[in-house]
Amino acid sequence: MAINSGAISAIPVEIFSAYIVEKLRKTNPHLACAVDESSNVLGGSVVHIPQAGTSPSVVKNRSSFPGTIVQRGDSHITYPLDVYTTDPTHVTWHEENENSYAKTDSVLNDHVATLAEAAGDWMIWNWVHGLKLNTGTGLYAADVIPAANIIPTSGAAAAVNAEDGQTGTRLAFTYKELQLAQAKMNKSGVPKEDRFAMIESYQYQQFIDSLSANQMAAFQASADLANGVVGKFAGFSIMERSSVLSFTTGGVLNVPGAALAATDNLGSLCWQKLAVAKAQGDTKPFQDNDNPSYYGDIFSALVKFGGRCRRGDWKGVLVIRQAATA
Repeated sequence: MAINSGAISAIPVEIFSAYIVEKLRKTNPHLACAVDESSNVLGGSVVHIPQAGTSPSVVKNRSSFPGTIVQRGDSHITYPLDVYTTDPTHVTWHEENENSYAKTDSVLNDHVATLAEAAGDWMIWNWVHGLKLNTGTGLYAADVIPAANIIPTSGAAAAVNAEDGQTGTRLAFTYKELQLAQAKMNKSGVPKEDRFAMIESYQYQQFIDSLSANQMAAFQASADLANGVVGKFAGFSIMERSSVLSFTTGGVLNVPGAALAATDNLGSLCWQKLAVAKAQGDTKPFQDNDNPSYYGDIFSALVKFGGRCRRGDWKGVLVIRQAATA
């Protein structure tokens, strides 16, 4: 879908919103692999996820009556929607009217694509680094995936991709990491259907290199490229992305877009669909046509988007992180 600037002088919000959603879907296939809580957004900015309390105890051949009566202490997780905005772009009158292509159309597409890429990157980050509301203070605090949910790579020492800014070697990503992730989820009682893995491009190549000929044939045969799945292994539908996660040597999660330090480590993500959530709020284009001070039009865009792990115990979300060599 393209926004035809020659056909409309003012972009209807409905058209712009639909275009944003379409772009998010095509650019970020992982967003379709989460629970959509957009209808549960409160006040346009916050989502609440109920958390069931402790299940009742079971007694075999009960001989003592009455049974102990307890209340289930339910709680909830709250997360806010972030507001993503693009810097305004100025299109002069002569650029739009003298160029051989529709520059306004190109600019609008660029704003939407940039928003979609940023929202996709931050959603992965949100799934491992959420926020939780402190009911005592009313303030949000960081809620980070625990160390028990992080699997180190275990392959042979391999040179890093220098383009990322790293130096030296790290242990390679192998199929064994996905098998361990499968076992961890099985042990935690995570549903076996709708499991996904988003693997960073460089780690994905290492994973491919670790497969036997038979494993590779089965992996390729299971691809579903229309939905962004390059293959299936160990119960995970696998996607590939140029950047997923990165960590400092101290284990601190870097924010999306941050330049990697020489000693930083890349990470990939495994999750089950019911374990993560997304929510989209307001979507709005801004435009100032025929501005007399700029002798042209000015465009920018805004979208509210958020998400996090849906469970307070972090079951169903795992990270596979590069391990340092000895």
